[in-house]
Amino acid sequence: MWEIITIKKSFLFVLTFWFLTLGICHSDEKKTDCGMPFPFFLDNMREKAIKSGISSKTVSNVILNTEYLEEVIKLDRNQIAFRSSFTDFSNRSVNEYRLLHGQKKVEKYESLFNEIWRNYGIPPEVIVSFWAMETDYGEVQGNFHTLSALGTLANDCRRSELFQGQYLSAMKLVENKMLNAKNSFGAWAGEFGQIQMLPSDIIAYGADGDGDGKVQLGISSHDTILTAAKLILSKGWIPRQPWMQEVELREDFPWQEAGLGRSRPIKDWLKLGVRLRKVGIYDFDSNTKASLILPQGRKGPQFLIYPNFNVFMKWNNSFLYSTTAAYLANRLGGESEFISQDPEDILSFDQMIDLQEILYKMGYEVGKVDGILGAKTRQSVRIIQINLGLPADSWPTTELLRLLKSIGVKG
Repeated sequence: MWEIITIKKSFLFVLTFWFLTLGICHSDEKKTDCGMPFPFFLDNMREKAIKSGISSKTVSNVILNTEYLEEVIKLDRNQIAFRSSFTDFSNRSVNEYRLLHGQKKVEKYESLFNEIWRNYGIPPEVIVSFWAMETDYGEVQGNFHTLSALGTLANDCRRSELFQGQYLSAMKLVENKMLNAKNSFGAWAGEFGQIQMLPSDIIAYGADGDGDGKVQLGISSHDTILTAAKLILSKGWIPRQPWMQEVELREDFPWQEAGLGRSRPIKDWLKLGVRLRKVGIYDFDSNTKASLILPQGRKGPQFLIYPNFNVFMKWNNSFLYSTTAAYLANRLGGESEFISQDPEDILSFDQMIDLQEILYKMGYEVGKVDGILGAKTRQSVRIIQINLGLPADSWPTTELLRLLKSIGVKG
């Protein structure tokens, strides 16, 4: 009797495991197939592409020219650039070459920029800033094979859904002779052209700026400029409105009022003692809402950001990149260098990991413990600074880390 019961239990366990396995597989199929041997993945994408209406000839051409690139995965996991401080990153990014050549680009394509200003209300310096940040005006477009980079990321489960869609969009570009399957190169994340766009964005916003009937973002500056304008507009640009403005603050300023998402009318900021360094040419009044950001704490540069700053964040969701691109646009528009009071440098990678782990254990939200000072870590630093009675400027210092470690020891 005991043997029969045991056998029945074993059978039920196996049967249950089998059904659970089916359920898991079925659930995965509903999501995105990824993480499989690369040849199997390409076969899977072949089927999806043909079902979506792409010709078998194009699909075969694309798959034939797609190879797995291990270096792409390494770069995706280790984006070192965004572990810099704002002053370091902006000093490297807002350099003499970009400022000088940016002014030359504005002058050379003045007619097109004027047309864009009239039609879209986007000033030249915003477009030129993205152009510089992405490829130094087309000079450095990347050397990663575009289809291979997209295919590699499409099979990587971290962002497979996004990149499988981009891989299929790239096939459509090949079919429409807007992308060469064999000889197209760009960034490691699959963007290409002078403003480093993903395939789906090129399909949606690619524009013929020089009237030759083609969209050639790798070689045509006219196409690049007009396409950039359409992409910027699609991200919610408000015509003839500012994006970021440098300010100066007094020593006893209530620092806890600063931060993304804490907006108030300009007139209220002025009442708190915010002083605008330069009044721009844009059409906004004292009721226009803005947020105060301190990219490197209270001793670093200080800016008011307006709704158009969101466009920079939608272009690249790194706060460091977005703030630097917005600052470069300011400089290209004629503003002077920012004021800085020798802020404390950013924590090292290991120190930032320690900080995030301590905050996480204390119940604060930091997102992924990755050594990067992102929005969630900044917010948690601000909260704990308030709780400890410190100036709440969202900037983690070595002194704050030492204090948190001592609190942890006492606890």
